Amino acid sequence: MTNEPTLDTRQEKYLQWLMMPPSHRIPKTKQEFADENGLDSSTLRRWDKKPAFRAEWEKRVAELQDSPERTQRLLDALYEAGLSGDNKAAQLYLQATNRLAPTQIKVEHSQSIAELTDAELDALIAQEAKVLRAERSKELES
Repeated sequence: MTNEPTLDTRQEKYLQWLMMPPSHRIPKTKQEFADENGLDSSTLRRWDKKPAFRAEWEKRVAELQDSPERTQRLLDALYEAGLSGDNKAAQLYLQATNRLAPTQIKVEHSQSIAELTDAELDALIAQEAKVLRAERSKELES
């Protein structure tokens, strides 16, 4: 088995372009990339579908996603946005760092769920919600 590269230089350049975030790509579109590199856009579509190209693309995306530096930058950005008042960013940061777990409730009843009417199920949920609100109010007061 030889260690020859699976991609030629044009495919390598195209793959590097694809790996850039769309907002950072120059040129901006696949058509513009094709035009600037003397390629037809159908060539790019063919490469996108080629198993060897696709495998290399997926491999590089996986490596990029597993990057601790990238994950840390994202967490830092969420943290800063959360400190600046972005509640959704704060929530996402706390969830990602396992500091905010969704509330889990256990509903006990003697009937099978399938045997409950909609009204009975609504009543059970309302009862549990009332208990949770009371617990949260006590937490906020202290």
